[in-house]
Amino acid sequence: MVAQTQPEMRLLATAPVDPEVAAWRDYVQTVENCFLEIRGRGVHWSETDRARASAWYALGLPAGATVRVLQARVQAWQFRHGGQARLPMSLAWYEPAVLEHAKHLRQLGDVSHDPLLTAPEPPPALTVTLLVAELAGLIAGTQHQVLGHVYGKTFDWLDSALHGVAADDSADAPLAEQAAPELEALVAKCRSRMTKLLLSALDAPAQAALAQCLDTGRGENGAVSQKAHKLREERLTERWLAGHFGHRVPTLAGWRDPRET
Repeated sequence: MVAQTQPEMRLLATAPVDPEVAAWRDYVQTVENCFLEIRGRGVHWSETDRARASAWYALGLPAGATVRVLQARVQAWQFRHGGQARLPMSLAWYEPAVLEHAKHLRQLGDVSHDPLLTAPEPPPALTVTLLVAELAGLIAGTQHQVLGHVYGKTFDWLDSALHGVAADDSADAPLAEQAAPELEALVAKCRSRMTKLLLSALDAPAQAALAQCLDTGRGENGAVSQKAHKLREERLTERWLAGHFGHRVPTLAGWRDPRET
């Protein structure tokens, strides 16, 4: 390697920087700063981390949104395991959430409506990452033993669904965008699971009251298909349970009272 003279070094320092290179450098630096702040002392930014952050940049995810995704995952982890629990060491652990949000932005088609960046209104929970973070608040706010159990089970299921495909620590591994779960399908399954858990918690008088409600609903059905009849019963059951327990369910706009959906 030929040593550079001082005039040559001054010329390189003052040379115009490619805007794309500058944008990439700023993005990677932002992610690095956030990760090191989250992990604290004793953790170093590796070349594998840099390669992973570079791949995220290529997806078009804004740096601010990436930081919010990392913070949301930390919030969920600490809520579930305690504020003093040791965080996962690898940046790869955050990747499914980052990919999920990048996928959402592509479907949205307009970064200006990114729910992680919209202010000052609270962002709608349009991603699994945000649904999990919002659910942590619901768990903390309930004193109901049954709801606490159901919300806890739901939290674990959504959180594990987000990591349905394990991230690969190899810097050369392709980004597994299939790891990003389909939100609409997850929401539907999640609501069904919550209904089953709540039904299993009903005592005999409550079961009888629900059965009476469904019998009344059947009389109003008229000539409908078996599929429509089943869907109507599912909705009636979910709404009755909401009146009994006062719980909220996941929707494409966040956690809502099922009687209002």
